[in-house]
This record gives sequence, structure tokens and C-alpha cells, in this order.
Amino acid sequence: MARYFPKSVYATAILTAFFPIGHALASDDGYMNNQELADAMSLIADSSDQAWVETIGESLDGQPIELMVLAGSKEAADLRPAMLITAGLDGRYLVGTEMAIRMASLILDEHADLLDSMTIYIIPRVNPDGAARNLESLTMGYAGNARSTDDDRDRAMGEDGPEDINSDGLITMMRRLNPPIEDPPTHLADPDDPRLNIKPDVKDGQRASFTLYTEGIDNDGDGQINEDGFGLVDLDQNFMHRWPEHAPHAGRYPLSEPESLAIARFVLDHDHIVMALTLGRHDNLVNLPESKSKDITGRAPKGIDAKDVELYKHAGELFKEATGQKSAPKEDIAGSFHAWLYAQRGIPSFATTVWARPEIEKSEDETESAVDESEGEETETADDNSGLTPSGIGDISQETIDELMEAYVAATGEAVDQSMIAMVTPEMVEGFAAQAGIKIRRIVEPEPEPAEDEKKDEKKDKKKKKSDDAKWLEYFEQAQINGFVDWTPFDHPTLGPVEIGGFIPLSRINPPADLLEGLAEEQTAFVVELMASRPQISIVGPEIKQLADGLYEVRIALVNEGKMPTSTAYSQTSKSIRPAIIRLATNLDNILAGQRISRVWGIDANAGRSEHRWIIRSDDINNETIEIIDPRFGNQTIQIGN
Repeated sequence: MARYFPKSVYATAILTAFFPIGHALASDDGYMNNQELADAMSLIADSSDQAWVETIGESLDGQPIELMVLAGSKEAADLRPAMLITAGLDGRYLVGTEMAIRMASLILDEHADLLDSMTIYIIPRVNPDGAARNLESLTMGYAGNARSTDDDRDRAMGEDGPEDINSDGLITMMRRLNPPIEDPPTHLADPDDPRLNIKPDVKDGQRASFTLYTEGIDNDGDGQINEDGFGLVDLDQNFMHRWPEHAPHAGRYPLSEPESLAIARFVLDHDHIVMALTLGRHDNLVNLPESKSKDITGRAPKGIDAKDVELYKHAGELFKEATGQKSAPKEDIAGSFHAWLYAQRGIPSFATTVWARPEIEKSEDETESAVDESEGEETETADDNSGLTPSGIGDISQETIDELMEAYVAATGEAVDQSMIAMVTPEMVEGFAAQAGIKIRRIVEPEPEPAEDEKKDEKKDKKKKKSDDAKWLEYFEQAQINGFVDWTPFDHPTLGPVEIGGFIPLSRINPPADLLEGLAEEQTAFVVELMASRPQISIVGPEIKQLADGLYEVRIALVNEGKMPTSTAYSQTSKSIRPAIIRLATNLDNILAGQRISRVWGIDANAGRSEHRWIIRSDDINNETIEIIDPRFGNQTIQIGN
């Protein structure tokens, strides 16, 4: 079996020669490094006049942060409502980048007509430095960028990180066996599967037998193992909304990193973004986000505003129908990019991990009732025999005896007396029933009530569920994926006898490469449905009613025919975004009723309306105009008389 996570080695020339654009990116060898990603983006852009690549910033190590624009034309790109797809903030989630680039191809190939009404911005790898580290031959999984931080606060950085001490090409975990007094044991092997580590349940008589460490040695001689590994800033904790200021990897201040600053500036410069999808470690599509709790100020929601629940339910239904994904991990969203988009930019902002552990295929039900060994005899289960009357003839019910007696009388014309019944045996009844074609209904005695101790054990067994780790092992075995290294004895230079093994880094985050194409098709189907649900503003009117000579009533309505609001309910309350401006372009003295300038902070979905009414004096109503200045859906000037 091949290693789970090999590196990609294809070349653009080979792709161009052998693959159509829609499948050019399906590298069976693995995931794209930064150069391969740049080549793939160039290949897409060169193959379509509806796609081009721009650079929006640089990483800390000087790598370009590239943007792919999909639009009907360059001239119209910034004039139409837009969707933003972002991936690769967390350097470990390489699958997001693979999805983003494949989705670009699929949209151009199969859904290019959508670009006539909407622009799509795709940033496939916000964190190229983190991705580069995770695509090296040795990694423990590196979430952040290249910023060095002093995790153990000893004024030295990265002096005691993980190492591949057994030279198997992986950095996994160590079990320190028989640890000394100063390093008391913390875990034991799971009795149900010794490959897994669990903390002891003292009530169950369990005792810890080893300590757990990341694979490596005490490089700085301070008596601690790997306490100062990869220092980093986590870009998905570096944004303003609920920024976790005391978290070790949140950065010195919000937007402290060039990568997070670059994408924040891009969003701020593009007010016409009306929806966003972030591919990474967060999810709010499978799991409905929290809608009841507020932050420490009591004003900002920890998840979403309660009035936005229906919006996220709608998106979640679209997602589950398109992808079939039923589970996703729950991660803290404090300081995350997608939470900032929602709370401070008013953008319906969705997030997905793309891939989660698939459901385990269940074997045939082993608890089915056994087939009766006697051929030709039909019996019923205990559930079907509830309420039957004992007959005194074995376990055969009185109801069966009565049926046989009626059949005997009908066949012979003779009455049956009790002396005859007293001589009947169960074997005779079975013979008579077979001849008469009568089903035997039996009395099934209830099982004896278990003792109190047995009840407790049975209840405990029923409550015990497989851990997430156990389910991952089961999935890896069923799918024949090499996602786990069996524990192997090793003589550690300072710790003595240890065992080295555990889950292969990133194996539970990024799927095998041969699943990427199918996942991309599912994600693209979701994006297409999401775009179809986008806000769609139409203008009703203006309606003009002449009240007197030179006096007019003017009405106009903005109607949202889409299934999504123009902005989140929370942003409408907090007024955190630029509103649409409705302006009657006439002399203020001519307006007798109504506001000359109105602000529209948002319009609800499903025919939500924003209505405006004026009474004005005008010598020539045909020369009056209404201006709509809308940063999201474009500006318009309406000639009232026309």
C-alpha cells in the first residue's frame, strides 16, 4: 500500500497534453505545492477569457498570494455582485486549496453562464508558507504562517521541536513505558483496541501505564520533551471579530500578519461581495452555528444572530443535499476570517471542512432472528404472541388448540371432549397442525430478570460508544488507507524504552488524492445552488400619481427576489457596512413629504421590500430622477417620467 500522503510531481506540460481542463488538476500523486498551484492557475487562465490571475499580497517568506477572478469580462467583474471563495488559511488543510482550483475549472467548463450575472473571486492558498511546511517530507501538521513565536516564553524560539528519531519518515507519538516518579503516567492502552490511548477511568479500576509525547528528544536539556516546537501565528485567529488576544498563536494584534492583512484589504476594497465560502477547519453548514450566546460585551454574537438562523438553515440544506456530508468537527471561531466576514462585513459567510470521516459501511445485521430448524413449521415471534393463552400442552397456545378442535369437528362431525384433549402431546399437535395447514402459535416465556449487577453491566455496555479515534481506525482499515502507524518498540536515548506510532499527521484532515475530483464536483454543485439563491434586486416603479397641477406622489420599491438577504440581520442591526442610498435628485424645497436621502441597510430574502414615497412639486416631472447608490448591487439612475 502506498503512503497516505505523497507529494505531487506532475508538470504543466504533461497536464496540457493529456488532460482536458476540467480534469487537468487531478494529480493521482498527491497535493499541489506552491509552484504546481501557480502553474495550475496559469493553465486555467490561459484556457479561458473568463478567468485571470492577480496577486493581492505576499506571505511573510515572500511567496505571492494569488487571486483567480472568474467573470464574464474584466470590465464587468467589479460591477456585478460577487462571491468570494477562500482556502488555505490553515496550512494543514491542503484539501481546501485542491477544492478551490478544481471548482474554478468546473465552473468554467460547466457553469460559465453564471458569470454573466455574478463574479467569483477565488483565493486558493492564503498561507503559502504554512502549506510549504506541510508538504515537506517531515511534518507534524503546521497550521500557521512562517512567523516564529516563543511558545514556552524562554526568549528562544523553536529550540525543542519534534523529530523523527526512529527514521521512519514520519513524526508521530511516543509512549514512554515505565516512566519514573518525576514523570507520572497519564494514559493506558484502550482495552478494546490497544492501538488507541485513553485516560484511565479510576472507577473502572483502570490505571495509567505510560506518558505520551510527540516524537523527539529533549534538545535543550530542560527536562521537557518538545515543549517549544513550531512557533507560528494562526491566520484564522488573526481577525478582529472576537480576536483571542491571549491565545498563544493569535498574533500580537489583529491583522498583524501580511497574509491576513492582504485578504482583509481585498474584502474592504470589494464592497460588491455578497456571499463567501471559506474552505478550512471551520464548519457552519453541517452544524448550525450558535445563535443564542453573546460575547463578553453582550452585543456581538458568538456565532450568528438569531434572526440569521433561517439563512444558515437554508444554506445548510443546500450543502447537505449537494455533498451528502453528515458530520463535521466543531472548532472555536474566535478571530477567524469567516466569522469576521459575517459579523463585521455583513456578508453571509459559510465555512466547510470539505471532508469528514465517511460513514462506516455496516455489515449484515448479526442480531436477526435465527431460522427455525424444523422444516415446514411456521412459528411467530414473542412480540407477535403477546396476549396468547397457555393451553397446558407444552408451549402451544390455547388459541392454536381451539383452531385444531374446530378443524377436527369440521372434518369428522364428532365433538371433542376433554378426555381426548388430556391424551394429546405437543408432538401430536405439531403433526395435526401440519396436516391441517394451521400455524402453531407458541407461548414464549419472558427471559428471567437479570440481577442488579448484571443490569448495571448491561447498561454500561449499551452506553459505551466508540471514540472518534476508534472510528477513524475502522474507516482507515475499511478503505485500506495507511493512516496509522502501529506502535513499535524503540530504545530512546534519554527516556529508555518507548513505543513510537499513532496517526499519521494530516491523515484525518486531507482525504486520499483519488477522492479529490468527486469532492470538487460536490462542492461545485453546492456553490452553483448557493449562487442561484443569491440576492436579486429588482425595482418596482416609479409609480406617479398627480395630486394637483404641478404636485405629484412618487413611489418606488426595491424588491429582493432571491432566497438570501442582501446582508446579514446582524449587520443591519449593528450598521457595520455601507448602506444603499436612495436619493431623490430634486431641490430640497420641492419635497413636501418623504426623505430626500434614505439609507437601506438590507433587504430580506424571498420578496423582501424596501419602499420609498415622496410628494413633490415639479414643473416637469419627466426631468426628475431617483439615484440608487448601492455598493453591492450597482448604481442606477431612474428617470421618473419614463
